[in-house]
This record gives sequence, C-alpha cells and structure tokens, in this order.
Amino acid sequence: MLLLFSVLMVTWATPASAEDLNVYCELTGRSAMYQDDVLTGWGVEIVQEIMARVGSTNEIEPLPWARAYETVLVTPNTALFSTTRTEEREQHFHWIGPFVRLQWILVARKGSGIVINSLDDAKKVRSIGTYIDDARDRFLLRNGFLNLDRSTSNVLNYRKLNRGRIDLLAATPIGIVETAERAGVDIADLEVVHVIKEMDLYLAINKESDPQTVTAWKAAFAEMQRDGTFAVIFSKWQPGQDIPYDVRLPWRE
Repeated sequence: MLLLFSVLMVTWATPASAEDLNVYCELTGRSAMYQDDVLTGWGVEIVQEIMARVGSTNEIEPLPWARAYETVLVTPNTALFSTTRTEEREQHFHWIGPFVRLQWILVARKGSGIVINSLDDAKKVRSIGTYIDDARDRFLLRNGFLNLDRSTSNVLNYRKLNRGRIDLLAATPIGIVETAERAGVDIADLEVVHVIKEMDLYLAINKESDPQTVTAWKAAFAEMQRDGTFAVIFSKWQPGQDIPYDVRLPWRE
C-alpha cells in the first residue's frame, strides 16, 4: 500500500505532458490528395511540417468534410484543414494560418448568358449548387439564398452544372481543375461569372483542446514563417501567388 501510494503521489506531482492532436482533412484539390497511395498536397505538407516540429506521431486522416467538421467541432484535441476562417466559426476554434488566400466564385457553363454583378443577381437564377455545410454554403444561406441545390459531393455539383440541372455552382479556383476532371467535365466548358469575396484557409483546432498543445502548434507554424519553410512549401504548390499572412501576427512589423 505504501508503494502504491508513493507511485500515485509521483504521478500526481508530475506535470501532465501536452496531448497530441488527431488531425483530419478532406481530400480536395491539391490541398490533400493521394499520389501513388501517399497522402500529399500543400495543406498536408504544411501540417506535416508542424507535426514534425512538435513531435507529433499521429497520421493525418482523410474524412468527408461534414463528418470531419462536426468531429472537430465537438471533440477536444482534434484539428481540421483546410478550413475557411469565417465570423460564424471564429469563436469555435483555435486558428493556425493562414495557409492560402482564395476567392469564392460562382461558376457557370460557358455560353450560358448568365450575368452576375451582385449577390442579388445570383438570387434570381433558378439554382446554385453548393457543398453542404462548407463555408460558401453557410454564407449563402445566411444571406437569404433560397435557390440553393445543396449536395454532399462537389463532384456531383460539377456534373449537375454540366447537364444543366443547376445554373451556377459556388466554388474556389483552387482545386477546380481536379474536381472538374473527376466529374468528367472539361474545364474549358466552364467560366467564372462572379467573384463573391476573398477568404483565408487555416488549420482549425477544437476550442477545448489542451492549451499546451495549441501553444506548441502555433509556435511551430510561426517559426516556419520566420525561417522560410512555409514560403518554400507555399511556392512549390502555388507558384507565382502572393504568400498570405495574418496581419495580427505580433512578429510581423
């Protein structure tokens, strides 16, 4: 009993080590994809570098977006990339990034004759394909769109557009070529008719995650920015694009 008590006292007196994060992603475009059965992409490389720096031994797990998002929303010590940072989501996560800045766009079939000069114009078309519960879908819902054709698959949205079942789809330029190809749609048959806005993609960490872990992950990413590693990875996958930065970072004068 004395030995057991001593062991317990040592255990209680030892500071708890930081918890590891279970990291999820969606297979989408070049952020996360398989090449020769190896998970890769610009998002994957950035997160893997953070994990290497903090000593994480977990594997990144691809999941469907809605399942991954709901898991990270309610489960401590979990994270998800690449997640659009919006006002609606701000309070629910810790944020690491930005990884990339991208446009939200409305895409039509080439030659459709659809002209969109504002969001009000977009409300007048018959239907807009969206990906259920992604940031663009939620944004359009909050802005009063009643003409959304919400789908569980981005690939399906491209097929619907190509067959004339929807008039527009909400998308981003990143991954549009790969997704259209998977849908069997020639990208040359599509055109951007409106830019909704620009947004940034981040790694989102559950708000109730271990504070020590969150601090370590944020520090690792900041160090990647300082030592140029982030710029190397970004430029490899996004040549010619401006490297995004968070204007609130205290080290960036």
